[in-house]
Amino acid sequence: MAWRIFLTLIACGSIMACNSDNANAVKVNTTPEPVQSESVEAQTVDDSLSESESESESEILTQSAPEPECDLESVNLLDFVPWQREEGWWVGEYTFLGADGDPNVSASWPYRYDHYRGFIHLEVIGNSIKQRNVFLYPAKNSSECDSVEDVVGSGICGDNGNEKVFSADQSASDCDGNLSGPFEAFGMTLSTTTTLIGDDTVLYQVRLPDGSFTQNQLTTLPPNDTRVRTAQGFFMGASTYASYYRERKVTKEEFVQLLEETRQEYNILELDYCGYDSGGSPSNVSCDEHFGVALGD
Repeated sequence: MAWRIFLTLIACGSIMACNSDNANAVKVNTTPEPVQSESVEAQTVDDSLSESESESESEILTQSAPEPECDLESVNLLDFVPWQREEGWWVGEYTFLGADGDPNVSASWPYRYDHYRGFIHLEVIGNSIKQRNVFLYPAKNSSECDSVEDVVGSGICGDNGNEKVFSADQSASDCDGNLSGPFEAFGMTLSTTTTLIGDDTVLYQVRLPDGSFTQNQLTTLPPNDTRVRTAQGFFMGASTYASYYRERKVTKEEFVQLLEETRQEYNILELDYCGYDSGGSPSNVSCDEHFGVALGD
């Protein structure tokens, strides 16, 4: 079942987690065509070249000069409309489907994926983006519990929900607002790329070490402080999952309030708050440590 856990991890993710919940590409950047060198016949050099000839030669040299390289350190991602829209606090309603089209069922995370919620803080810092998520899951249906201990932690199956945290970071890969960054999972380093497609569309891709992709995620940004994300998951070329996320931007105060309301609705034990990482292991961090801010302030 290790590959199922791995796929569940990738599904979060997203910067673009997961975000897929376990968050956060083919580059479409336009690169200048190389300058074609022209063939010039050999000719006798005249010591009295005309001034006009010298100026013409200077213009050709200037036009043939290569474009200066991009200084990634000087990139400010907030110069790009999609990152202006994406920065901030988000809450979302999520659905995560397995390969058969039914809500995902995890052998290691016994909670519901048909409808659950995500809380994301996306912070832009110069040429980098820092994403911190917590996903909240309702308790498993009582009729599906093999035993009351079919839970993670100290809850009761069919009674208590639970939650996971997820982190993702990326930095500018060029001067066009696109991003890249590594993602560590199960002893492997995956590559992630984020490509801007106009002002309202973002493509996020995750690739395995052999270069094959394991996730394509499309984000659409309507001009109303909402975003819709859909992700397709693959393993060895086969479709393994699909996700549908509907999110809206809120203030930090609304974020904290809605987070607390959802915890009460899902009957999540306080000792489980931000208690597990994307693989379902103890996170060993508090919510304030995970998000890097005091959520109670």
